[in-house]
Amino acid sequence: MASIVLGIGCAHTPQLHTAANQWQIRAARDAADGVPLWFKGERMPYAEVLARRAHLNLQIDRGERELRLQASFAALARLGDLFAATDPDVTIIFGNDQAEIFLDDLKPAFTIMGSAEFRNVPRTAAQKSRLPPGIALSDSGHLPDNDAVIFPGHPELAQHLAKCAVNNEFDIAWSNRQYRADPERAQTSGMPHAYGFIYKQLFRNRPVRNIPIDSNTVFSPNQPTTARCLAFGRMIGEAIRAWEEDLRVCVVASGGLSHFVVDEDFDQDIMQAMKNNDFEHLLTYDEGYYQAGSSEIKSWLAAGGAMQGTCLKGQVVDYQALYRTPAGTGSSAAFMVWQ
Repeated sequence: MASIVLGIGCAHTPQLHTAANQWQIRAARDAADGVPLWFKGERMPYAEVLARRAHLNLQIDRGERELRLQASFAALARLGDLFAATDPDVTIIFGNDQAEIFLDDLKPAFTIMGSAEFRNVPRTAAQKSRLPPGIALSDSGHLPDNDAVIFPGHPELAQHLAKCAVNNEFDIAWSNRQYRADPERAQTSGMPHAYGFIYKQLFRNRPVRNIPIDSNTVFSPNQPTTARCLAFGRMIGEAIRAWEEDLRVCVVASGGLSHFVVDEDFDQDIMQAMKNNDFEHLLTYDEGYYQAGSSEIKSWLAAGGAMQGTCLKGQVVDYQALYRTPAGTGSSAAFMVWQ
């Protein structure tokens, strides 16, 4: 029977692959009060976030930014080495799309991808022109440098997971082929960065069999709740263990934790709950805490749910707060393993 032999929680923020001296590009957008930010479960302008956090003095100079980036790269390297040493037969990736392939004409709540292969390709010049400011700078972290890179899927296991989902009253989207939106409207013709980052940083572009599982954590009105994502992950874990073939499976949570306002106390609580297998505690937070970039914590909840029923223990590899403004906007960079 299949068994989960490794779990990984991995930040995939574009800020990791944006040079420290270029963080101000996104910082300028953060500070524009016409773009409300989510903080402590509420939506508020930058000026209010700054006022509430002024006592923390969160301005970080370029030298400190460089140190935090280097520490994050070291954590990524440790995760990549551990993944290579474990060499699982197939990897389940819990991630989310951010209007990269699922556009305004289709946004499934949950999608299990059953393609025989997944192609990750560079953006076209036209696609780059449609990106928010500063995002294209980070493409080296999750897209190929030149030609397409192909990663094998596992259609049979994916189909089994889909059937188990339906039998457990989860309505999911499904495709036998890699889904691609209209390239004239989409941000990419490859995979969303939640998956491309894992392909490049953990798989290191090796042809690892994988099943991407997408949750629409960002966009209303059909965002699954935290409780639903946890239950979905538990069901996926049970379905993996029910697969009759002898497979060694890795489960990855791609994204998170808090952003675009970094909340270190909240992040520490998340990681402690993950270590303690205390997911019910995380459901006590209002859904407002899991919005915008912080909604990616729901991928961690799903992955953590899949870990339940295993003997694997969670531990923090590293955590870095990548602040880019005095209000504490930026991204967290959290890295965990279950082994």
